[in-house]
Amino acid sequence: MVGVDTLERILLEVNPAVIFIMGGIQSLSFVFYATAWYVLIRATGHRLKFITCQGIAFASIFAAYTMPSGIFMEAARCLLGSKESGMKLGESTATVILHRILYVVGFLASTAVALLALMASGMIPSSAILELGLVPVVAVVGLVILLYLSLSPKRIQPLLDRLMKSAQPLVKLVQKEAKMDGKSDQFLNDYHTGFRRMLASKMHIVLSFVASLGDWGCSVTILWIVLGALGLSVSFWVVMITTAIGKMIQMTPIAIPGMLGIYETAITASLSLFTVPVAMAASAALLSRIVTTWLELPVTGIAAYHYSLKFLPIRTNE
Repeated sequence: MVGVDTLERILLEVNPAVIFIMGGIQSLSFVFYATAWYVLIRATGHRLKFITCQGIAFASIFAAYTMPSGIFMEAARCLLGSKESGMKLGESTATVILHRILYVVGFLASTAVALLALMASGMIPSSAILELGLVPVVAVVGLVILLYLSLSPKRIQPLLDRLMKSAQPLVKLVQKEAKMDGKSDQFLNDYHTGFRRMLASKMHIVLSFVASLGDWGCSVTILWIVLGALGLSVSFWVVMITTAIGKMIQMTPIAIPGMLGIYETAITASLSLFTVPVAMAASAALLSRIVTTWLELPVTGIAAYHYSLKFLPIRTNE
């Protein structure tokens, strides 16, 4: 176990300038994230102002901090994207899913390169090869399943029918806020049409993929800078793998808002596999989380408040 006093002492030694640099990189990450999604929306033939797309992205991130699962973050994007752009809810959902697929492909490819580089240099402990190898394996399996269902959405229609029947109040609310007729077959048709339309636009796919790589690269860079600020010389490949493990944990639909505590534990454990002292690894995980959360919560909270007033107006008695 690492004492609180030890963590506090290590964190206080960090140069304040590093905090501002990390904040700037995180802001750039926001732009890349929204851009990757914005490009895919354009590929469907719909139009949405970039500032609106960024605002929706902010609001959805706030949902991840306040709701007991990251699924709510993506659901917020689907709903608000449909409402603001005029897309059918199925089309909006397709843009969110494809955005997530491209992001996973990007970090999966870079993580595979990092693993090969570390194995070639003998830097991966033999006891850790199996554990680290599970990251790309799990990601590939999830990716294949997601792509298969996206290209053959009718496979899940029976399940979706049962879900919609058991969630009628929610379906009625969604119908008010987005274009949806309450029938799963129409939703799936819209989803399939939107997904195919995006895949047909190679230019938009490439642009979205590049933006997703930029978003992923910012996450890796932030952790790398933090480790450097703590006086640690850690291979960039190690940082890349560690960040990938953290992102995989964040995307797991566990009922913990923002994955607070779980994410930090995963980062600490991953760095420890590469002989980084536990106290320093925990400090790096905490500092990267503190800085990103400090920047995310105010900005995303304002966006969430804006959309809550816009779509869920509070009625008062005059």
